[in-house]
Amino acid sequence: MLPKKYRLPAKEFQHLYKSGFKAKGKYGMIISLPNNHKHPLFGFVVSKKIGNAVQRHRMTRLLRVIFMEAIKNFQLDNLGQSFSYVAFEFCNDYKILKDEIFALIKKDFLNKS
Repeated sequence: MLPKKYRLPAKEFQHLYKSGFKAKGKYGMIISLPNNHKHPLFGFVVSKKIGNAVQRHRMTRLLRVIFMEAIKNFQLDNLGQSFSYVAFEFCNDYKILKDEIFALIKKDFLNKS
């Protein structure tokens, strides 16, 4: 479970999608935008197009773990940034999904600097 302080409120998804920076990969797209909090916020969108409920929940669990690792690896804990990950395709392989998401985060921060 993602700790409550890191969860993106449902009402902020639309604002983030409309005005955030988007970086696309094979399995999904990461959207980010600065926020007023002293910590990052994360939200995940895994639609029914991905597969059945088992596959969607598996993908969501993987995403939670990967983004908690991203907090440690990229020192995001004191960064006021909102992130949303929109999944396009099911990926059951933790390493492949992690590599893609970390590459998207690096791409995201390099383009903003």
